[in-house]
Amino acid sequence: MENQLLKPTPTDEVNALIYTRASMDRKYLMRSTGDQETDCRTWCDQQAWHVGKVITDANRSASKWRTREREGFEEALHLIESQEYAAFVTWEPSRAGRELLAFVQLRAACQEAGVLYLTKGRVYDFSRHDDSFMMGLEFLTAEKDAAIIRDRQLRTVRLHAQQGRPHGRLPYGYRRVYDPHTGVLLRQEIDPEKAAIITRAVEDILNGVPINAIVTQLNREGVPTPMKPNTENSRGWMSSSLRQILLSPTIVGLRKYRGEIIGEADWPAIIPREKWEQVNRVLADRARRTRYVDEDNHSHPKWLLSFVAKCGYCSRGLVRLHGVIPRKNGERRDNYTCAAVGCRKISIDIPRTDEFVVSTLLGWLSKPESLAVLAGPGENWQEQIEEAEARVAQLRGRLDEAAEEYAAGRISMAMLSSIEQRLKPQIVEAAKATVPPVSDATVLHLMSAEDIETAWNGLDLLEQRRIVKTLFDIRIVKAKQMGGIFDTGRIRIEPRYAVPQQSYRWSREETA
Repeated sequence: MENQLLKPTPTDEVNALIYTRASMDRKYLMRSTGDQETDCRTWCDQQAWHVGKVITDANRSASKWRTREREGFEEALHLIESQEYAAFVTWEPSRAGRELLAFVQLRAACQEAGVLYLTKGRVYDFSRHDDSFMMGLEFLTAEKDAAIIRDRQLRTVRLHAQQGRPHGRLPYGYRRVYDPHTGVLLRQEIDPEKAAIITRAVEDILNGVPINAIVTQLNREGVPTPMKPNTENSRGWMSSSLRQILLSPTIVGLRKYRGEIIGEADWPAIIPREKWEQVNRVLADRARRTRYVDEDNHSHPKWLLSFVAKCGYCSRGLVRLHGVIPRKNGERRDNYTCAAVGCRKISIDIPRTDEFVVSTLLGWLSKPESLAVLAGPGENWQEQIEEAEARVAQLRGRLDEAAEEYAAGRISMAMLSSIEQRLKPQIVEAAKATVPPVSDATVLHLMSAEDIETAWNGLDLLEQRRIVKTLFDIRIVKAKQMGGIFDTGRIRIEPRYAVPQQSYRWSREETA
C-alpha cells in the first residue's frame, strides 16, 4: 500500500489548520495559547505550509472530567472532515485531548480526509500503522497524566477540608492574604465592604424583604457582582447568585466537602449561625418567594390574587381573564380563572373576591390572637420548628406503619381508613407549626396601626400581594350552581400558621 508522503514537495500547496488550547485561562489573556501558536507557525514555515486558520479553546479542559464542551475542537473536526485543510497542527497531542476518545475521533477524521498531523515539530500520517500507534501512546499518556493531576487535586481538597482550610475560588465576603515572598496562603479574612452587603441582606430577609427587591436595590446602587462580567452588557446581580451566597455555610465559618458540612473552618464567620439557619428556613418557604418587578415593567402585577389564589381542583394559580360573561348592564367581567389545560373549572369575580379576602385579612390581623401567633415565637423559633418537623415525621411514620399493616393483611381497610382520618388532620396542623414566623416589619406595623384599613390602602400592590401570600393559603372551589351569583363560601381561606382557635372566623365585620 502506498503511504502518503510525510513531507510534501515545495510545489504542493498545503493549507494547515492550527488548534490551540489552555485549561486555565479564566481572564482570556491568551498567553499560553499565543505561545503555542507561535511554535506551530514556525513548524508550518519549516514545512512550507500555509496557515489557513487558527482555532483556540481558552479555559477549556480536555479530560473526561471536564464540565464544558470544547467548541473549538468540535469545529476543527468538522473542518478536517470537510477536506478544506490538508494538515492539522497542535503544539503537543495533549492540546488536542487528554482522553483516548479524542484520539479516536481525530484519527478517524484525518484518515477519512487524508489529513496530516503535525505536533511537537514532527509530521504524522494516521494512514501509517506505526504513526497511528505512536500517537495512540501519546494520547494514552496524556490521559494518564490527567488522571494523576485529578487524584492529586482531590487529595489536596480533602486534606484542606479536614483541616478547615480554604480551597478553590474565593468566596464572596472574604479576602485572602498571601506571603509576599513565597506566595503561600496565610489566611482568609473578612472583607468589610462585601461582608456588610451579606449582613444587610440577611437582616432584610428576616424582616420580610423579598430577595428580588434586595437584588434590585443592589443593582441600582451599582454594587459590583461576585464575578467580574465577561461582557459590557452584564445582567448584574441575580436572585440565584445572592441566594447561593446566603445559603452557603462558608459565611458562618463552616467547611463543606462534597456538599456536606464536615466541621469548623479556620476563617471567621460573617453572621451568627442562628441567623444563618433562620435565613435558610425563610428562603426555603416557597410561599415567600415573590417576584419584585418595577412598575414600568410590562410584567408588573396588576391584580391582588393572580397566581396567589389557587384552583380548588388542580392547586394551580388562578389568572385574570377579561371579558367573560357580561353583566346585565353590558359591562365585561374581570374574573380569576384556572387556565390549566385539562382543568379550567374555576372562575370567580375579581373585585368581590379581592374585597372579601382583604376584609378577612384585616379582620384576622386585628385579632389579639393573631399578634400572638406572628410575634410569639421569639428568638428561639428555630428550635420550635425542629420540634414540629420531628412531630410531623412521627405522625407520617405512624401512617406508613398502618399502611404496611394493611398491606400485610393484619388490619382491615376500614381500620386503615379510620387511622388515616385521625392522623391526617394532626399532620396538617403539625405542618403549620413548621412554617417560619413572619417577623415581618411591614406586617407588624400594619397590625399596630391605629387605622389598619388606611394603613393597608397605603401599601403598594406588590406589598399587599406578598402579605396575602405569606399569611394565607387561598383556594377557590367550584360553584354549587350555575349562574352569576357571587358566593363567599367558594373562597376557602386558611392561615398558614397554627392558630390558637380554629372556631372563630376572621371577617372585617367582627372588628367593626
